[in-house]
Amino acid sequence: MQTLNKDISQPNFRSKAFLADHVRSILSFYYPQCIDASGGYFQHFNMDGKVSSSNSQKHLVSSSRLTINFAVAAKQFSDPDFLEAARHGVAFLRNGHRNGKTGGYAWILEEGQVSDGDNHCYGVAFVLMAYARTYGAGATEIYDYIEETFQFMERHFWREQDQLYVEVMDEGLKAVSPYRGQNSNMHCCEALISAYEATGRKHYLGRAITLAKRITVELAAQCDGKIWEHYNDHWLVDFVYNAGDTENKLRPWGYQPGHFTEWAKLLLLINKHSPHDWLGVRAKALFDKALEVSFDRDYGGLYYGFSPSGEICSNGKYSWVQAETIVAAALLATQQENHVYWCIYHQFWQYAWTYMIDHEQKCWHRNLTHDNKTIAPSLVAMGRTDYHSICSCIEIINLLSE
Repeated sequence: MQTLNKDISQPNFRSKAFLADHVRSILSFYYPQCIDASGGYFQHFNMDGKVSSSNSQKHLVSSSRLTINFAVAAKQFSDPDFLEAARHGVAFLRNGHRNGKTGGYAWILEEGQVSDGDNHCYGVAFVLMAYARTYGAGATEIYDYIEETFQFMERHFWREQDQLYVEVMDEGLKAVSPYRGQNSNMHCCEALISAYEATGRKHYLGRAITLAKRITVELAAQCDGKIWEHYNDHWLVDFVYNAGDTENKLRPWGYQPGHFTEWAKLLLLINKHSPHDWLGVRAKALFDKALEVSFDRDYGGLYYGFSPSGEICSNGKYSWVQAETIVAAALLATQQENHVYWCIYHQFWQYAWTYMIDHEQKCWHRNLTHDNKTIAPSLVAMGRTDYHSICSCIEIINLLSE
């Protein structure tokens, strides 16, 4: 482990110029080295920041997230090179991940071949968002892919009786896992907001509102307003699932304060398009609870997880958690006209700038120890993308431009 240098001058974190420069800086790590001429993107990098020659795995989530990164940058900067990079990603989603027979999307590819063909709602949500963001950036030829993907989810994942999406189906779209999770539905909500913003079609926004209310109000009522991650096939809280596995990258045990602040962001984005009092109330409550329980008053930042009894069960600092908290704080400060949230915004930016950002490689460390030491990259399936940091900065630029 390595202790990070704290002596770093800090910019104006509310400056659109700073945020834009930071996005470009992060993308300089990925572009052009992540572009795989044979299709898609290289997703794994060595400690020195170079593309890994030993890991050719391509994960649906990372294929989609890198596409989104280039798409939002293409739109923000009117950059044709970034738009071409996003189109490159879309082509791989269609020709690499997509199953031409079923319309589904393979979870993992190895050496260009499907190694895990299961259909994960979590992954398809990011496919939908990738299509929406790339269309919104100017790739008008892919418009039909947005509704195609929504209808695929409607046929296979949506359960009308639950008003939620199921989690995983096999490659042939026959068998359904009994596991139910809020995380995939949260990202479906995010993708649907993106689809609405790109197309203006109201059924996307309507479904996003339905998901938001089901998760943050109705299911959260089982846990005194907090959002648990895991449920059985009747959408009852499952406190036993993955018990003890607090570091799982997709299904950790424990409350996830980063998901509280991420939901706060999504509720406030919906509120911009379709104002309702409950959206702001729940956004504030979730954000405040996350900071109340999980803010590290000694070393800064937000912890990864806490138990049902309110004790910290995972004390690492994950980059996506800090990024989502930053953008949620900006939205709360603006929509609720409460300067306290701008103070929180600056506090988390100061923390990220000092500890979370690798100023040599220009991107964010994926995670740190509780006392802000670097950790060697884990060998999880999903690669490196900086999706949360890039998209958070773009969202804040949009907010400051209103």
